[in-house]
Amino acid sequence: MPDTRPGIKFVKGVCIACIHYENQKKIRWNERKKELKNICEKYKDKNKKDYDCIIAVSGGKDSHYQVYYMKEVMKMNPLLLSVGNMDYTKTGKENLDNLSETFSCDMLIHKPNLNLLKKLSRITFEEYGSPSWYIDALLYSFPIRMATKLGIELVIYGEDVNYTYGGKYDSETPSAKLQSKNDVVKPIEKKLIKKYNVSEKELFSATYPSEKEISKSKINPIYLSYFIPWDSHHNFLVAQKFGFKHLGHEHVREGTLENYNSIDSLTYLLNQFLKYPKFGHASATEMASRWIRSGLKTREEMIPFVKELDNKLDQEIIDNFCKFTNMSKRYFFEVLDKWYNPKLFFKDRDGVWKKKFIVGKGMKQ
Repeated sequence: MPDTRPGIKFVKGVCIACIHYENQKKIRWNERKKELKNICEKYKDKNKKDYDCIIAVSGGKDSHYQVYYMKEVMKMNPLLLSVGNMDYTKTGKENLDNLSETFSCDMLIHKPNLNLLKKLSRITFEEYGSPSWYIDALLYSFPIRMATKLGIELVIYGEDVNYTYGGKYDSETPSAKLQSKNDVVKPIEKKLIKKYNVSEKELFSATYPSEKEISKSKINPIYLSYFIPWDSHHNFLVAQKFGFKHLGHEHVREGTLENYNSIDSLTYLLNQFLKYPKFGHASATEMASRWIRSGLKTREEMIPFVKELDNKLDQEIIDNFCKFTNMSKRYFFEVLDKWYNPKLFFKDRDGVWKKKFIVGKGMKQ
């Protein structure tokens, strides 16, 4: 990973993500599994006639792995909570249905206020370069809010992004109470309310509870990645065994190395691409880095693929987003121009952005 990634740290030239991945090999996973089993037994006893826990799911490969592990291995009775998106691929809908059917689980899906979703997707793209802010905020807050209302104390999340990839709160912990502080969802609620005529009530479901509120409610959100080894490609292979489908038979995405990650919505991936103009890396870099860490590929093998793919924005992402937000293509690219980092890119004579860096080496001399 390049040093332009927000929150990344290096120790003697090695990034924190690689260091933490290597540290997994030293962990006594059998002991961690026993810890998880004890937690599960505690909440089974509390909820003998009800759901034992809540699992936050999107329908993807990691969601399948979480539900498989909690239902099949830990023998829990989970309630699955999901959040609707800007759009759904056919494959995404089928995967979400498959989660419920294959593992025999009840599921609640929060369908966002469509008017507000369209409005905020456009505003947060224009003002913050984060078009999926509202969806991301709901993904974090809705399971906690609903757990409080239903009185289900144990909430299961998958990966601790802060610890795995680096961030301000990157200490290893089973608790997901600080999940909202991993910088994926920036705290811009007050700015939206003040400037764009969005009410506090409208944003309530997307506002993460304070630590005080969570403690008062006795909610215990935890990361599954603390208790079992976490590897996204391994999760995909396991998910396939339970009926998970990749996107390859529906759509060939531009700019990605694979067809199994974040496939429930194409429009949502605009947020992923925006990392490229801001930081000089996007989906291909992130996936290549994961494969290199896990030993599937070498750095030398992946550099040519990253060079070719990272700067490609899928045409269907543009089409879908512009249609959803009622934005012209011309205006879309005017906004996109705002987010190019002049330290990493320059414009040619016709306004086309060119990179100042060489993938795998750094800034050009």
